[in-house]
Amino acid sequence: MQATRLLTVLVALGLVLGSVPGGALASAAGAGDATDIDSADAAIEGIDESTVTAQTDDGNATDGNATSTTDGDANASDSDTSRATVGQQLATVIAVTDDEVSSDVEASSLDAALEDANESERAAILADRAAALRDRADGIVADQREARVAYEDGEIDRGEFAQRLAVLAGQARTVDREFDRLDDHADDVSGLELRAAGYDRSANADARQRLARVTGTGASALLAQYTGESAGEFSLAVDGGVSIEVEGDDGDRSREIEREQPGDGSFEVSQSEALTAATEQLSTDGDGEWTLRSTDRDEDDGYYEFEFTFFGPETTGEAEVSVDGQTGEAFEFEEELESRDPDDDGDEADETPLSISIVDGTAEPGATVTLRVTAAGEPVEGATVELGDRGVGATDADGRITVTLPDDDEVDIEAEDADREGELEITLGAGDDGDEADAEIRERLSVDGTVENGTVTVSVTYDSDGVDGVAVYVDDERVGTTDEDGTLSFDASGVDDELQVTLVKGAFEAALDFEVGADGGLVLDEVDVDDRDADDEADGSEDEADREDEEDDREDEEDDREDEEDDRDAPDLSVAVVSGELGPGATVTVEVTDADAEPVEGASVEVEGESVGATDADGRVEVTLPADADGADIDVEDGDREGQLEVEFETDSGDADEEVDDDEADGDDADDEEDDDEEDDE
Repeated sequence: MQATRLLTVLVALGLVLGSVPGGALASAAGAGDATDIDSADAAIEGIDESTVTAQTDDGNATDGNATSTTDGDANASDSDTSRATVGQQLATVIAVTDDEVSSDVEASSLDAALEDANESERAAILADRAAALRDRADGIVADQREARVAYEDGEIDRGEFAQRLAVLAGQARTVDREFDRLDDHADDVSGLELRAAGYDRSANADARQRLARVTGTGASALLAQYTGESAGEFSLAVDGGVSIEVEGDDGDRSREIEREQPGDGSFEVSQSEALTAATEQLSTDGDGEWTLRSTDRDEDDGYYEFEFTFFGPETTGEAEVSVDGQTGEAFEFEEELESRDPDDDGDEADETPLSISIVDGTAEPGATVTLRVTAAGEPVEGATVELGDRGVGATDADGRITVTLPDDDEVDIEAEDADREGELEITLGAGDDGDEADAEIRERLSVDGTVENGTVTVSVTYDSDGVDGVAVYVDDERVGTTDEDGTLSFDASGVDDELQVTLVKGAFEAALDFEVGADGGLVLDEVDVDDRDADDEADGSEDEADREDEEDDREDEEDDREDEEDDRDAPDLSVAVVSGELGPGATVTVEVTDADAEPVEGASVEVEGESVGATDADGRVEVTLPADADGADIDVEDGDREGQLEVEFETDSGDADEEVDDDEADGDDADDEEDDDEEDDE
């Protein structure tokens, strides 16, 4: 492992070698005898120290952190720019390379495990690996938020913050690649077995969507600079989110803004109003034009998403903007501009593309909307318009045409005027990955059988292969489990001309309706595929009485949960002191989070019944504790949600935590009675 670490250091040195000034190289080489090369951190430190005065920006020596046009303060204004130092580049390359090497090792182990496993085992292995990747993705997202808070609080400076963002972007990119590998493996495994094992493609997609906020254009551009792949300047700002601007020495530019989505998930602004808000975020460049390329309306989360491309004589680019459906505010923005390839075909490259936008109506299946076709901002008359492969007419003098959208999930709209062309992709409905997976299982699942002398024989296959271990239920009673050939025979003397069967394996469940033919053959009439909790499946070896007991217990637990939900209108809030020392008259910072550990903005806070303010975008507020007490009650409220924190101050007899533990040990009964009184009051 130490040899691998040393190799990683040498590779990293090679990657950033071209950006190390000659004097710094000589200095680093001279210092090599005094540096323990067995320690990667020591190697980094030695190189970084050697470049403190060699790495400059506009002639100014640096302080060892990212070079800056300012003095390197942690919260310098967003107009200030910085550069990555060689030491930071080396540290970043080592961190990212270590992560990639570990990923490759895990991938090799996964390949070996899958090679020796049967179909069910392979599905279980992939399900476990997917769950681990989702946990890692969530950890990376949490690390990014912690880094932002540390920068806001002045605990790290801008260079350190940028380096953390770069490393996290590299780690997120690695995890995303692992999801790709996982999907490739999953394509070779039975969809039924994957469902049974709990392999959740939808949850994987959600995790990758969260990771995308860590690997945006700005963070990716930072990663390129901090790994030595490119050189340039960057600026950072934090204001309820992260804003990154990067400009390379080659003229390429990247901008990114990531904030929490405002609004309540509803739609109160029209699509055209949202498009106007999105367009306002785009860079203004006199040598070209932004063209709308796709639009999406996310019904689940309540926001619009627009994608643009930029076309100019010397520059091309693309951008993506998310606009909240209720407030009309842009909360996510990515933009990337780069110099045109000089090898582009001149005639074709200079042709101004057509831009298609919706100026009236909302893009929904079957809706009637008005489109407008422009070129360089000017309306195009007579442009022919197609929806999918169907021509719908030509634009009028104002470049407009009214069309009726199809009853599909998405549609491609194309416009053409002589040699100029334009295209707009519109997502009309939220495609459900679960529905698609269910349809695929229905297509590949085959169940047939016979009824003869009161005995029913069923055969379950998937892609023509028998499926073993499937529990079969008739009238909610378990009648057996399929063997390795996917076959089961059971007594059913009361079967007439219809038979309803439920198949269960892990998280897979399918309800099947059969018609019994005159020859005793079972003809499948209807299949309903669904998900279930894999833990709900009774083990094949347990008897029917145990299964019914478990079902009764689950029903009781469900009733208890419903009773608990009736006792409260919404989930409680969590309250914690995140900075400051507890004591009489002390000023501390309190953080309020919801059930998902996300910060709650605007929650009202009271100390001993007196209002002290509301939480900021990070769910935080500073409060002053009472000076004449040995403790305090901190109450928070956000709409119907509430939370409370009881704190005790340090005394001569021990610290606050010990006093709380003693009180709880001596007064559990009293606490229970107090909780009962509070529930009665509610």
